[in-house]
Amino acid sequence: MRRVRGGLRHQLRAILVLAWLNGLLPIARSPLWVVSTVAMPISLLILLAILYRGAGLIMGIVGGLVWTVLSSGTSLIGDAAYYRLELKFQQMIVATPTNPLAYAIGLALSEVVFALPGIALFAVLLVVTVPINQWGATAIAVSLALLWYSVSTLAFYSSTLFAYVRYTWAVVSIVTLVLGILPPVYYPATYLGKAWWLAYLVPTSASALVMQDAVGITHYSPAQIGLAYLSEAAWCLVGTLLVIRAARWRSP
Repeated sequence: MRRVRGGLRHQLRAILVLAWLNGLLPIARSPLWVVSTVAMPISLLILLAILYRGAGLIMGIVGGLVWTVLSSGTSLIGDAAYYRLELKFQQMIVATPTNPLAYAIGLALSEVVFALPGIALFAVLLVVTVPINQWGATAIAVSLALLWYSVSTLAFYSSTLFAYVRYTWAVVSIVTLVLGILPPVYYPATYLGKAWWLAYLVPTSASALVMQDAVGITHYSPAQIGLAYLSEAAWCLVGTLLVIRAARWRSP
């Protein structure tokens, strides 16, 4: 039986190779990048812990987890555009059986490699600070995974819209700040009053809503938590469709 080029095995191998080539190798050569990924969330954590003590500490840890995963996804905008426009790396991938979604996921995994130390740090702080049962830990892990995937696919699609690399780095900083600070990530969605449902419209706040409930910062009904997961899943679907159908793949 003939082996189909570009089948599932090839796509999985391509994902792992991209994660190794663009993630593990660079971090081994330049570990200082790890510090840059956690500098902002740690600063916010310290500030909240000083201002609001116990509750601020927990909120800072939850926000730090969301921020770290978010920044690993948004950074894909600049890196993917750089690989496409400057290195012409994407053109080489186009010549292989690798599809756009596998390429995007591979780059997204390489980005999360830089964020793993920060994710581990905040996860340890959360376990030490708040007693979390198995269901709570599972809810947090699933929510963060959905956040990573949705932001990464949306970021990859966005990277294909740029014709010049120099604009992307500013956009990455702005998008990270807007999605990480303005929505209810570092504060409960209930602070928005009757407009708390706006949290469902942004993947970061939908993820934070699940996590805030899991650690007991505030409590939401099962229906509200279900809607948060539905929102995250919807963003994942939108990101996947944009990568497959709309992302600039073959043209420079």
